Order: sequence, then structure tokens, then C-alpha cells
Amino acid sequence: MSRARSSIPSGQEILSEALSADPNLDINALHAKTFELMLQYRSEYYERRVDEILLELKLPKNIRLSVKKKLLEPIVVGDKEYSNFMEEVSRRVSQAFQPLSGNLAELCAQRELEKSGLEKDHHFVKRKERTDFIIFYPDIQSCISKHRVEVKNVSLRERGTRGLAFDGDSLFGFFNQASEFTEPNVQVLENLCAKTLGYCYVPPDLLKQIRYKTKRFRLNTLFGQDMAQFAKTGKIP
Repeated sequence: MSRARSSIPSGQEILSEALSADPNLDINALHAKTFELMLQYRSEYYERRVDEILLELKLPKNIRLSVKKKLLEPIVVGDKEYSNFMEEVSRRVSQAFQPLSGNLAELCAQRELEKSGLEKDHHFVKRKERTDFIIFYPDIQSCISKHRVEVKNVSLRERGTRGLAFDGDSLFGFFNQASEFTEPNVQVLENLCAKTLGYCYVPPDLLKQIRYKTKRFRLNTLFGQDMAQFAKTGKIP
């Protein structure tokens, strides 16, 4: 797949591109496709930046030493100085793609809500009150109760449990590292979700790998219908 772009695409653009090939992708397949596209764009970004540097070179006989020297020279971008070209690229890639990765996870979760009949700014809001999603029963105007959802991408890390403890009633993610779901971590997530009557929504493949007994863990493929049920009844199954 080859795409010529002068800028990094937005999360919405990547989501639309993934859906253009197959609009019926389930949530985990969709997220995997958007992640694949993001990595492809990141690779293209690296290649484009290397090409920009190589264009400045008058290639001598010993090209390897020249390229090495050029890549390791200090570089100034705006008012910021980097020790070498790769440090500048890494910083820019991190700043550009780390937020994009999280945004894609949120967009996939939002699509599940909308597929289940919920409308943004009527049944749910995004990025309010320090959390990623808030679902209202029965709606925002006639709110009786609300359910907060923290969205994570592929890694749980400490932020996952901390976010659930302070800013969420349920945790939703595309986690792919079963080793993070140790017995202590599972117990913490179970206890937090039990207090809020929420769930930890995880991919089917990961749920199969969790060795510890879980009552508050649920397939992330059920997320949309669960939140739709909350909007109708004020309760999650």
C-alpha cells in the first residue's frame, strides 16, 4: 500500500480509510486495521524524513560514512536543538502518533456507541469531566444517572487502573498484553468495577488468556449494546 502525503492524517481520516475497505468490520478488526494504517503512515513519515536529509547530500564515494555523519549531526528545528536527526524524528513521531493512537481507540469505541443507536451530545458526550465518554440515562437533558468510560489502547499500564479509580466507572480497551493482567491487577480492576457497577471491557483473545477468575470483565464487542442498555434503563446487564 503506497500513499503520497505531505502531512500526517487525522484519526478520523484513518478510521474512514479502514471502513472504506470493509464497513462491516467488528470493533477489534477495525481497531487492528486502523493501527496497521497508522504504522504504515509512521513508516512513510520516517522514509520521507530520511529522503529529505539524503537530498541535501552530495553523495561521495564513501556514502555510508557520509550518511552516518549527516544523521548524527546536531539539528535545530525552530528554537529547539536536538543532538541528531534521529532524536528529532523520534520526538516528532512520538508527539504526532502517540495521541493519534489514543484517538483511534476512542473513535472505534465511539463508532460502537453510534452503531448501537446512541447519539453524540444527546445520549453521550466525549472528553468531558476528565473522562473519555459519559453515557446518560435516558439522555443529557433528562439525566437521571450517568456512566463514565475510560478508554485505553493496547497497553494497560498504571494509567489504566488509576484512570478507572478516579475518572471512570468502566474501562474499555484493545489490550493485547496478557502479562499485564496479573492477579493483583485483575483484583484491583474487579474491585473498582464492582464499586461502580461497571465492567472492564477487553478483546475476546485477551479474555481467554486471563487465568484468574473474573466477574467484572466483559468482551469489548458487547460495549455498544451494554451502553445502549444503560441509556434505556440506567443499568448495565
